[in-house]
Amino acid sequence: MENRILEKFVTGIEDKNLGVHEVVVRHHGEVVDSHQFIEPQGRVQLFSASKSWTAIAVGIAIGEGLFGIKDRMVDLLDGDIPYQLPKGYDRLTVWHLLTMSTGHAECPVFKMQAKEREKLINSGIAPSAPGSGRNFSDKWFEAFMTEPLTFDPDDGHWAYNNGATYVLARIIEKSAGMNLRDYMMPRVFDPLEIADPVWDCDPNGHALGAIGLHLNTEELSRGGQLLLNMGRWNGEQLVPEEFVRQMTSKQVENANENTDENAGAGYGYQTWMCARAGSYRMDGMFSQLSIGVPDCDAVIALTSHEEKNGPEIIREVFTKIVPELQRDFLVRKRPAEKFVWHYKV
Repeated sequence: MENRILEKFVTGIEDKNLGVHEVVVRHHGEVVDSHQFIEPQGRVQLFSASKSWTAIAVGIAIGEGLFGIKDRMVDLLDGDIPYQLPKGYDRLTVWHLLTMSTGHAECPVFKMQAKEREKLINSGIAPSAPGSGRNFSDKWFEAFMTEPLTFDPDDGHWAYNNGATYVLARIIEKSAGMNLRDYMMPRVFDPLEIADPVWDCDPNGHALGAIGLHLNTEELSRGGQLLLNMGRWNGEQLVPEEFVRQMTSKQVENANENTDENAGAGYGYQTWMCARAGSYRMDGMFSQLSIGVPDCDAVIALTSHEEKNGPEIIREVFTKIVPELQRDFLVRKRPAEKFVWHYKV
């Protein structure tokens, strides 16, 4: 810790025995504090925080005119779908995929993985633990494309859906003529000075999109800063501003009786809303997080391995770090198109 911004947060994480590995705080565009709870780990698997990076690529592709947000999935993947599609699939658009409002009752990929693991167990083969081993990625496309819809896609029913993000990665690949990672290298990773990142692929070489991007904590924070900057980096508009505005704003409701205040605050484009108004996050399993707090002009990125109490890590960020950033600092507040500077005490 350099500026004591993280002092209370570090104490809280240690007192509650939460599995944070590293935290990086950016304020007014610069890294102002960081702390490592364990020995440096280098790049880690971001799990579902990868989804937000896939959405960034979608925004760039839309800006380049490769496809539109209301274009139909079946048209964009014409010739690549060898399955008899269930009723309603011809209505699914890029927007439905981005917002996970495809009409599925549950994630088709999770459903398929549970069945495949059960088959292995019944055969006397121990499958790897979820999240760390075999993910049956060779079956993701079929799982998504053959799962019947329970809801009308235009009803706005949200259900977490790895398959939707994987399909977005496939759409980018087909439209751009290159793998998702390769598409993002000159457009995102090079400008952000993220050298040669790994993005896991299925056996056919298609980037998983939903998971599989490997970055370190500080690199993850740069993605959060790109969103906070409304798609700008070093004076260059990398991602269309309006797309980022929509991406980091609630598009669909995702609350139910089982969600906590941050899990049910709404969903944007592959990005979670937080309970604090205007805040949002990239969010991956075991608490890989990049949290944007626009009214503090701040990004807080964390890499972790917390299997039981991830929501408490987010609460610690908002109760221990954000107040320190507010105190005695100039902050800016939305709307993003007009920044208003004022003192916060």
